[in-house]
Amino acid sequence: MTTFYYKFSPKGVIRVVGEDAEDYLQSQWSINIKKLPIGGVRYGLRLSTKGKVLADSYFLRLEEEEFILVSKECEVQHIINLLNENIVADEVEFLNETLNWDFIGLWQNNKNPNFQAIQLKNPGVNQFSRIENGFFFEDFRAAPGTFSMLLPKQPQWEELNKCTVVTSSEYERLRIEADKASIPFEIGPQDLPQEGNLEKEGVDFDKGCYLGQEVMARIHAMGRVRRQTCSVFWPSHQLPRLPCPVFASNKKVGELKSLVKIKSDKAIGIALIHEQGIKTLQEDGLSLEEFNDHKIFKL
Repeated sequence: MTTFYYKFSPKGVIRVVGEDAEDYLQSQWSINIKKLPIGGVRYGLRLSTKGKVLADSYFLRLEEEEFILVSKECEVQHIINLLNENIVADEVEFLNETLNWDFIGLWQNNKNPNFQAIQLKNPGVNQFSRIENGFFFEDFRAAPGTFSMLLPKQPQWEELNKCTVVTSSEYERLRIEADKASIPFEIGPQDLPQEGNLEKEGVDFDKGCYLGQEVMARIHAMGRVRRQTCSVFWPSHQLPRLPCPVFASNKKVGELKSLVKIKSDKAIGIALIHEQGIKTLQEDGLSLEEFNDHKIFKL
């Protein structure tokens, strides 16, 4: 079974240490840090008081008072600024290690990959294993069946030579097909987690007070939001400037947030569309297409 990989430099890697690290992170982020065991990994969000998405991170708990936060696309200084916003007398320190690490996505052409051929055993759900002074875990914010590694830069892990490298377009195509919105490009500071289905992995509704909690609880009780991210298929070689408004019957119903070329005359992307807009667009010619076993809207 061929194992594919894509390696890139994450935008933010921060080591958080100090006797107040757990309590402070618990008050600032959307997941229950107190329930995260040593060796555990979760995906969480930093929200505004209005519940909008300001940043995201994977949380890896190394010790009782030590965490590593990793964000693929949110700039490290932006996250550090957010972390520092509410410090009063907390004993916690934020160390920027972004330049020391590579992020590697690994997958096979099935949803239950086996990486034994490259000396890797799949860790349990929401757990990481240590590998080559780095970390290996299942990545729920990528395509199903994707596992990710955070590895120190240089030298490259030798087992990668047994794998097939792919382009960023292929890695992003698989993510977009699975309708996994990225932060901050597809869901950002004007958007709610529920609009990008981020609450499924990134918000715990049974934890205590944190920034944005009241809004999250209210939406959770209501059970719905009015806008939703949709995977979209763009059958043209001419790509618009992004973000691009989506219109139906001369009325703006959403925004096209991203596009990735998959062929010279085709692209796939993520759009954020109002629920009424989806109905109108369907009536005006927007249709669901079968694309690599996924139903994707065709613009």
